[in-house]
Amino acid sequence: MTPTGPEIEKSALIIVDMQNDFVHPEGQFGIMAKQSPERNIDLNFLSSPISRIKRLAAAFRNAGRPVIYVAHVLKSDYSDAAFPYWRRERPNNSQFIVEGTWGAKIIDELNPEEGEHLVVKKGYGGFSNTSLDTILRTLGVTTCVVTGVTTCTCVSTTIRGGVEKNYRMIIVGDGTADTQREAHEHELKTMARVFGDVKTTDEVIDLLARRAPCR
Repeated sequence: MTPTGPEIEKSALIIVDMQNDFVHPEGQFGIMAKQSPERNIDLNFLSSPISRIKRLAAAFRNAGRPVIYVAHVLKSDYSDAAFPYWRRERPNNSQFIVEGTWGAKIIDELNPEEGEHLVVKKGYGGFSNTSLDTILRTLGVTTCVVTGVTTCTCVSTTIRGGVEKNYRMIIVGDGTADTQREAHEHELKTMARVFGDVKTTDEVIDLLARRAPCR
């Protein structure tokens, strides 16, 4: 078989978990960073992709390519949670990524535009028990350009799920982040070795400008 790369002209931008509770200073991760320094949450790094994702979203829209949001949103009692939340004690008053709360909303800087899809997931992966695959196939997408947080968990799980459904994956290295920079960098090496192409924001925008016609 002749190796072929991603098809940027048939791509969609996937924005994973850019929600207030994850990346806003007043969200739950921001609160944990201040109250529990032993967790080593680097909130500045975690929120660093915001401006680059904003640039990517504008470039995809300008090229007439889909921008799709994935968000982790749960019932207040976590009865629909599909991840091991039980491994940590959850305070009784915790509203972390609970539906209807400010923390579960996409940050203001990256609000979806009218007509754009927001896919709600209950676990780590954007493809697991969601409509994401159906949306992408209906739109004729073959390549997913993935951004967001966190690199080692929800971004990584979404990428692996996409690979299992035969999508071509591009991971935007500077458009993703984790609570710790070192963990992020190690995960990108795994992604590049096995699962997809790791590119910078500038590289993706350049590739999109050269191969996908603008509106």
